[in-house]
Amino acid sequence: MKSISFFQKASILLTLSAIMVASNIYTLIPVYSVVSDSLRIPESHVVLAGGLFTFLYACGLLSFGPASDYTGRRKILVFGLLASAIATCGVGFSAGSLSLWITRSLQGLTLATFASVAFAYSYDLFTARQRTILVVLINTGFLIAGIFGQVASAFLAETFSWNAVFYFFAAVYLILFSFAFFLLKESPVQPFERKPLGMIFFQLLKEQQLMKCYIITFSLLFAIIAFYDAIGRFFAGPASDLLLIRLVGLIGAILSLFTGTLMDRWGTLRTLMFGLAIGSTSAFTLLFLHTASALIILSIFFVSSISLVIPTVITLIGVFGSSQRAKALSLYSFILLTGASLAPPVAAVLPFHGVMLLLTLLFLFNFILCIFVNEKAFQSANAG
Repeated sequence: MKSISFFQKASILLTLSAIMVASNIYTLIPVYSVVSDSLRIPESHVVLAGGLFTFLYACGLLSFGPASDYTGRRKILVFGLLASAIATCGVGFSAGSLSLWITRSLQGLTLATFASVAFAYSYDLFTARQRTILVVLINTGFLIAGIFGQVASAFLAETFSWNAVFYFFAAVYLILFSFAFFLLKESPVQPFERKPLGMIFFQLLKEQQLMKCYIITFSLLFAIIAFYDAIGRFFAGPASDLLLIRLVGLIGAILSLFTGTLMDRWGTLRTLMFGLAIGSTSAFTLLFLHTASALIILSIFFVSSISLVIPTVITLIGVFGSSQRAKALSLYSFILLTGASLAPPVAAVLPFHGVMLLLTLLFLFNFILCIFVNEKAFQSANAG
């Protein structure tokens, strides 16, 4: 029997880690009122805990990628999972507002050890073809997490208690830590400039090709969260149908598995533009079709577009980032999360048609922006 290669083992481990790590971005959302009643605190305090999580998570995304240049990627990935297990368990033991705020903040910080470091790790250790596959799998995991985190949280809270949600994820992180400790290899040391971090981020933002990629990045999680938020507010059918719309949309994530093939056949930029075209068309069609079946079908196409665009953008940023790849990917993760955090208030202010029109125009703008991304510069940097 042929043994499983290191790449295959690492892919399984990092994909599962992506699902479980990103799930905790969403676990508190379905249990706001449950936690509020259990701890006898205002629901606004629970919502604030979610905001603190997001803020510390964003700060961590900016910090741990650059830190891994000094410490090595493996140490951050492995011991980040151990720290995440401890912090997540702490959330379950919260007894009031203050303890919930502190533990949820620590959880956000520790979970931020994964995303940008995992992307940099895939670039350091694997071939171009392998890293494309791995980046696709990790991002598919992130998309699945948006649904899995909420469904798992609601189920565990209803079956046991809200505390069980965080005990469950703490146990999962501990298991993932154990596998990562014995499985993951240290990546080769990469050259990097010893400059102040703020200066490096500023230089990256001044780079024209990267800046175009970051503009597109901002809209990606913003789009998917605003899309589902708008559907949730607009849809008047039973809750079971709304859950079906959300779950069926995950079928669209399958397209991400063909990203590497499409990039080989069409090139990176054409693949990116294809994904943006699907997204824009899906949102535009929903301006006119509002039936449950239309929402189901078009949610599949919309998720397909995001699942295709994200790994393609990461590929561009990873190549254009060159020796500052880990920092460029940290900035990518931060900008992606910033867009996600702005989606709920925008979706709350605009009507359904307003959100769909905004997403249509946003994706069209990104499509046009792709025309000005220099493919020759990308090919030259990729060859280097």
